[in-house]
Amino acid sequence: MDLFDGELGGRDEHHVDAGGGCSWFYVVLIGLAILVVVGMNWFFDFVRSLF
Repeated sequence: MDLFDGELGGRDEHHVDAGGGCSWFYVVLIGLAILVVVGMNWFFDFVRSLF
């Protein structure tokens, strides 16, 4: 992932270098997974406080 790429088209070369990088899809996917875990933790704490 190139956070400092000034052009809208992204990187000019389309091959993957050794070591590679992560795409924005995986960044968003990991963020959503973290939000789901936090939401489930909040939900189960709320349910436990009812009883």
